[in-house]
Amino acid sequence: MAGKDVVKVALVGLGRAGHFHMESVLQLPGSVRLAWVIDVDTEKAQRIAAEKGCNWSRRLDDALEGPDAVDAVVIASATDTHFPYIMQALRADKAVLAEKPISHELHEVEEAVELAKTKNLAFVCGYQRRADRHFRELKRQLDAGAIGNLKLLKTCSRDNPIPPMEYLRTSGGIFHDMLIHDFDMLDFLSGGQVPESVTATGHSYHPEIEAMGDVDICAVMFKYASGLIAMVDTCRNASYGYDQRIEAFGERGMLTAKNELTSTVELAKADGHRMPSAMYSFPQRYVQAYKSELTEFIELVQAGRDSELHRLEQKAMLRHPNVVRTTIAAEMSWKQGNTMEIAKVDSLLTRTPDGAVATKVDDMQRPEKLRRLDIVEEMLSKYEKHCMQTVAFVKEQHERWLKFDKGELSVFEALQILSDLGDRRGLQAAERCRGQGAPDWLQLVALIHDLGKVMALPQLAGKDLLDEWAVLGDSFPVGCAPDMVGLPDSKKNLDHSHPLYGTKNGIYQSGCGISNLMMSWGKDEYIYHMLKFNKCTLPAEALNTIRLQSFSLWHEKGAYSQFEATEDAETLKWVKELNQMCRSDRTGDDQPAGFGQADWMVELLKKYNMDGKLKW
Repeated sequence: MAGKDVVKVALVGLGRAGHFHMESVLQLPGSVRLAWVIDVDTEKAQRIAAEKGCNWSRRLDDALEGPDAVDAVVIASATDTHFPYIMQALRADKAVLAEKPISHELHEVEEAVELAKTKNLAFVCGYQRRADRHFRELKRQLDAGAIGNLKLLKTCSRDNPIPPMEYLRTSGGIFHDMLIHDFDMLDFLSGGQVPESVTATGHSYHPEIEAMGDVDICAVMFKYASGLIAMVDTCRNASYGYDQRIEAFGERGMLTAKNELTSTVELAKADGHRMPSAMYSFPQRYVQAYKSELTEFIELVQAGRDSELHRLEQKAMLRHPNVVRTTIAAEMSWKQGNTMEIAKVDSLLTRTPDGAVATKVDDMQRPEKLRRLDIVEEMLSKYEKHCMQTVAFVKEQHERWLKFDKGELSVFEALQILSDLGDRRGLQAAERCRGQGAPDWLQLVALIHDLGKVMALPQLAGKDLLDEWAVLGDSFPVGCAPDMVGLPDSKKNLDHSHPLYGTKNGIYQSGCGISNLMMSWGKDEYIYHMLKFNKCTLPAEALNTIRLQSFSLWHEKGAYSQFEATEDAETLKWVKELNQMCRSDRTGDDQPAGFGQADWMVELLKKYNMDGKLKW
């Protein structure tokens, strides 16, 4: 873009972080225009759009094309939704400024960086401390050699007030939410050095945080090949206010960035000196940094893809995987109680506890993974899935996945994977079925109904890894017009303008039977075919219950009724029964403490020819 052009921006997320970015945008009227606000809260989006004179939507894609399509996207939505929004914007050829984290998953961070690099797009992750004037001055003097060879870095990061528990439950934990800022600063100040090892220890003084499997105070130490040592201390709450400090020690002296206070006025009296208080929290502390960060992002977009600014940012974004890898290593060190070598992180994320099954995840894999997928599923899948799932797409996935050449796992090994990730819904539902005297096949179906989620793990999927919308979410038929009961607009699905696929019955006949429809691709379709391929002997009603369990438009709303056959009444009864069992276990009651192989499970697996290894 030419420097004089005004950059049109979409702001995704209208919470606290979104508010900071919106205020920064509005302070730069000559160079940027807020064209769209995007939020799942329709009422909030409409209200703010009316106040600011811009467009609004619940869906980002509305802002990515059309007469008022944006040039850039600023992502400040819920932590767990950053990655899908980033990928959606980059795929639409838009510059992106995203709040951290890009993702908690290393492979997703690598994927986002690679896409931005391949498409030669501006992609900035909002570590706003890099834009802080005090820290930049420390960096300038450090690079100028003011203290000679750098020997020691220390950062202090103490929050205030303690964030709401609702936020902390989806934040990714103190390592990925707070400490990652400090780890990025260590990268910034050290000139991009990657540590060799990390040792971390922590404690939780808050019972609610401890119950999340997290800590609220932590100390971390890094060792670098150059001899540099770095130390970080962080805490979720400091009673005296927000506290951010940096100390750099070198062979010829020391540089210190002190905590910023509410003023520079100090009162001196006979009984001592009275200092002003610290800033209340990060919105007050980083007002300048947020504005500078956005200003520089807009300048980057305006400079164009052939500029020196763009070249430097393309280089700078390559650090993101290393910062996340370092964060994962630090968390592993805390959990395991030992020093962790950074170089071993990648192998630890893919090894198995016994070394025998290369597709299993390590027991240190972040348990938030599947909970994060559930959050993304709720917000995005209904729209994106109905746009992207076509006959051609489903056939392509059949070709990729129904060869069952991804590896071999027993049912217990697959259940252990989900259990390690914090997902024990199948175990709950199965116990509930058993307690209520359900048929033994339904008990087994409840146990295994979610095993298709392993498709979302790179260790199993490999090169065929799919986005969340192609694994989770509601299912529906392809090859016919959608029955739009309670669905968002999905006119962008190419099949809906097809002369046959776009008709009410499409490729089917009325009364053909719900079980004979070609369903959208996802975890249910996959596990259904996997069981058939492995010659499991579950009855037809069991297999159909698994396959149609997420077809809520049918079993909850009565949609697609023109395809029903007489035998579907029996399937519908069992699908509703299974969903009731599974829905009950989402309350959190009776959550199993761990995973165990009960005798009854072993017996049922053997009865239905599902014991031993299965091909996946």
